[in-house]
Amino acid sequence: MHLKCIRCTFAHSFASLMAQTMFDTVLSLPLFQGLSPDDLTRILESTRLRFETLMPETQFVQQDDLCNEVIFILGGTVRCTTTAADRMWNVEEVLPVPTLLGLEVLYGSTRVYPYTAYADTTVRLMRVDKRTLAALTSYFEVFRINVLNTLSALVARQRQLQWMPAPQTLEGRIVHFMRNHVQRPAGYKLFRISLSTLGAYLGEDSRYISRALHRLEKKGLLQMNRRMIHVPAFENIIKETL
Repeated sequence: MHLKCIRCTFAHSFASLMAQTMFDTVLSLPLFQGLSPDDLTRILESTRLRFETLMPETQFVQQDDLCNEVIFILGGTVRCTTTAADRMWNVEEVLPVPTLLGLEVLYGSTRVYPYTAYADTTVRLMRVDKRTLAALTSYFEVFRINVLNTLSALVARQRQLQWMPAPQTLEGRIVHFMRNHVQRPAGYKLFRISLSTLGAYLGEDSRYISRALHRLEKKGLLQMNRRMIHVPAFENIIKETL
């Protein structure tokens, strides 16, 4: 076979493999689970789903901007940074893939993103605008149930946090504060906050805050730098303190 033909055949096979991989990834997304391949084919043929590839360090969501779409992260690593209303501190976290951004604020009176999102590595994503999402919700019962289940899970998690018993130790109170301000209680977190600010939120002297954090640091649950608290695996610090 001619070299050019071999290259064309390889390119066609590679493109087909990538398309099938993307197809399978979309079907594994929370809102698309339960749909058949034929359902997804009809969706791709009749609606506008925007697929994009972002280079590292590309910002694609800005906190407080109006949310008019949901964003499905299909591949890569995404960092989200949420800044407090007083601008005195923020928390950065790495989100798992696949994941979904924006659904929790797409409807209602406060339709702004609560975080800023960056591509930490090369990221593949899919954007679905509000009108398309409404059409999918109306046409596919499974999709509608998946949307309701996802929103219900977010509400249930928030209610569970509100009714958790108060921790008895200062270490527990610190971790409880952290847990109330992250999107996912697992994985890597970076809190950019001063000891005095954290102490003001908890009603404690910054000296006691420092001692409690150092006790957690000695256990290998976090690392401290100037105005920064690194938590390598948030699920571990929860198990140890709450």
